[in-house]
Amino acid sequence: MSNSSAETKIHKVRIEKPAIQTPEEERLWRDVARFAKLIPFEPNPNLGRVNEIREAIQKGNYLIPEMIEETAARLAIRFMRKE
Repeated sequence: MSNSSAETKIHKVRIEKPAIQTPEEERLWRDVARFAKLIPFEPNPNLGRVNEIREAIQKGNYLIPEMIEETAARLAIRFMRKE
């Protein structure tokens, strides 16, 4: 299975630049932007589990409520026929 860019995307801290009016605000913005770059980037913590579930679904090994209900119905029909 190939990973799309959405699956491997690293979330960054995004800070919108305000409308700057004074030199002091400009310096403050530069400091904020500089410190924001120091925040470590972390991949989505659920990405590994999401990929595991996708693979299990593709292999047919992941149980979802509909699959469980369908299997239960088939077993009920099978047991009823044997009587």
